[in-house]
Amino acid sequence: MCRLFGMLSTEPTDAHRYLLDDPCSIYNQSRSDPRRLQGDGWGLGFYVDGTPRLVKSEKPIYTELGRFTSVIEPLSSRLILAHIRRASNPRGLPRERIISAECSQPFMYGRYIFVHNGSINIPDEVMEVLGKWRSRVEGLNDSEVYFWFLMREMEENGVGLPEAIRRFQSTLSDLWEDCRDRHPDKDSPYSILNIILTDGERIYAYTGYDEERYGSVKSLCFGDQPCFEMSYVHTPEKLVVSSEKTNRNEDWQPLRNGHLLTGEVIDGTVRVDIQRV
Repeated sequence: MCRLFGMLSTEPTDAHRYLLDDPCSIYNQSRSDPRRLQGDGWGLGFYVDGTPRLVKSEKPIYTELGRFTSVIEPLSSRLILAHIRRASNPRGLPRERIISAECSQPFMYGRYIFVHNGSINIPDEVMEVLGKWRSRVEGLNDSEVYFWFLMREMEENGVGLPEAIRRFQSTLSDLWEDCRDRHPDKDSPYSILNIILTDGERIYAYTGYDEERYGSVKSLCFGDQPCFEMSYVHTPEKLVVSSEKTNRNEDWQPLRNGHLLTGEVIDGTVRVDIQRV
């Protein structure tokens, strides 16, 4: 389980409220439940004069409040993504191999910035189908193979994100049929496919998880929504998406399972479209 955040605004804006100040800010989400601490790294992605930038750490965010604050205090951007990590380890590797700045999110390629919550349980099998894109994988975070699969489909094969997600799910299903006997300790090819992605103009958020398995798990802070159902708040000036709502005084809406949200600025106003994938 990780924590995701994304914000799109019509003008450069700070996200201090959602990242730190709110009662269920992404920072507070990281430590709100001692049984589910998000302590395996953190990162921010944003744009400076249209150029994507990342700040990442492998340390628990709640031990680096000073550094985190020093990054977000001056930060003002039309697009901001954040990720707090609770590491998955489907390969069963020693912990020191999966906790690093390279394994922390966001991941970036060209103009794209990406964050994921969940586990890809057969990352090596996915690596095998990446072709030349396999060489771009830098760390041992299973989320990274998800990212590069989507990038390959969008950049090399020219499909949109909805189709890229569908192809990833189909590929996982096909691979699982071939390899499940080699993984007796696993009962599915993935756990959760929740992502937030931006191309520097639009922001995309997708909620995808097994409701039968995880639907009864409640959110970390307020405990009043499914844990893996993301939420968003939309005004003409901004769109905020988070793993769960960060406050109770804005009109947060659920991003239902299996749905993809697209936000973009059109004629000076943030517009939102939601489609089933």
